[in-house]
Amino acid sequence: MIRRYRVEVTTDNTGWVSVKIPAVPEVHAEAHTREQALQFAARSVASHLRSVAETGGRIPDSDVDAIVVDI
Repeated sequence: MIRRYRVEVTTDNTGWVSVKIPAVPEVHAEAHTREQALQFAARSVASHLRSVAETGGRIPDSDVDAIVVDI
């Protein structure tokens, strides 16, 4: 199953990059670079949604072409 989610990427005054996924608010990621933060977010979302699926929870529908997650 493939899902795509919109992400919000911000950089703080120390240079850390944060990624939030509004459709999956339980997950966020931080890193020194945008690329790393997006990679961490994608892995975290995939792991979280696998767990949700395994327990019979609802997987949010795709909302845009931003992060591709294979569950």
